[in-house]
Amino acid sequence: MNIMKIIKNASYLFAGNIGVRLITAISTILLARYIGPKEYGVFSIAIALSTITGYFTDAGLSNTFMREVTKKHAVLSELISSYLRVRIVFGVFASIVAYVFITLSYDDPYLVTIVNWIVYPTIIGMTFMGVGISFFQAKEKMGLSSLITVVQGIGSASALFLGMAFDWPLTIVSKAYGSSFIVAGIFAICLVLKHSPIHKGWNKSLLDQLFVFTVNGIIIMMLPQLGPIILEKVSTLTAVGYFSTAYKIPAVLYQIPGVIATAFYPRLFSYGNELDYVNHRGLSNIELKLMSFIGIGISIPFIVNPQFWIVTLLGDEWKRASDALAILSFMVILQSINYPLADYLTTRGQQSKRTLVMIIGLVVSITSYILLGKNFGLMGGAFSAILTEVTLLLGYSLFIKNSLSFLLKGIKYNIISFVVSLVLYQFLPNSYPIVFIIAVSLFYGLMVLLLDREIFNNLKGFINSKRKASSSIST
Repeated sequence: MNIMKIIKNASYLFAGNIGVRLITAISTILLARYIGPKEYGVFSIAIALSTITGYFTDAGLSNTFMREVTKKHAVLSELISSYLRVRIVFGVFASIVAYVFITLSYDDPYLVTIVNWIVYPTIIGMTFMGVGISFFQAKEKMGLSSLITVVQGIGSASALFLGMAFDWPLTIVSKAYGSSFIVAGIFAICLVLKHSPIHKGWNKSLLDQLFVFTVNGIIIMMLPQLGPIILEKVSTLTAVGYFSTAYKIPAVLYQIPGVIATAFYPRLFSYGNELDYVNHRGLSNIELKLMSFIGIGISIPFIVNPQFWIVTLLGDEWKRASDALAILSFMVILQSINYPLADYLTTRGQQSKRTLVMIIGLVVSITSYILLGKNFGLMGGAFSAILTEVTLLLGYSLFIKNSLSFLLKGIKYNIISFVVSLVLYQFLPNSYPIVFIIAVSLFYGLMVLLLDREIFNNLKGFINSKRKASSSIST
């Protein structure tokens, strides 16, 4: 298996996405501080709905596209043409669903206005952005794939920064924010047209087993958005604002290991299509190691001292969200383990099993958000997210052969290093928290590299290859 190429693609995705994700997170958090919990609760509901409806433009189609394009003798131009046509149809359907849901669910004219200005431009933009992102992922040109995301991220962050700088009302901010998706969609299509025609041929194989992928994909996008939507019904907008702020940081953090998983996807599908299950399991375990290593590493700062981050970024007014942030940071760790397990099933042609687990997880999520959110508000919402991820972890494990040994091989050194790092932090002084947060995070990384020689050797090989490439260019 060409692990160096996968790590190279992962590094492009990481470099291209990490900066824009952080900028987007910072701009959103600053907006929360600027407009207050209640207004931010309104904005959060709009973002949650736009994410769900925007995903209806894909609804699992990108997975069937990746499955087909990694097969031998696949005709990329024909597949991308078919892919675009179906996504446009899905986009129209998503707009209709959004209109019906918004009309029936919300009576507040101000909330409806904000939701409309964000939801519909997001649907239009994501229809075309998805085509570009999937196209370049299939060609394993992850730099161009991440560039599309970067363009959209910079656009949305700029809209928020400009809104704060010029004291725009939330209605104007929402218009500018939604427009960033349309701009990115146009950019994505122009980029694809430079590399392939998208107006010829039709391949109906894209629709094979699409329903299973659709159900799974919709649930994947719904789960992170259920918190604000359900809490708005059973709690207060202020509680929604606190929860959304605490949730925002873990949601952005998870994008980092999630981006790395994208680099593994084409190769895993290729092994699955060829029935090469030995290499498939080996590569899946490497994905589990890297994702859990990074997922734990980026969560540690927010677990050991969540109050420092909340107060520093938002001020004392938001201190109440600190405990929720610590709890939700564990969600990142669980997701970084669950994602490779789910990919393991999907890329081996066992998508129906993954979908079954996701349906059970959705039921658990809705039930827990209603019951715990109603009785415990903010903290109930935080524990609901963890309960959902634990359900998914148990479900995936049941369908993977020798799952315990698979998990232990992938995460044992990461978990040991994580526990030792948490214990170590308890003995460090409270003065200069940022210094000791960085120190314990570095300690975790070094401990994993010392214990896990496979990760160490892969990273060492990648660094050496980059040095050789740089030397050859300079000479």
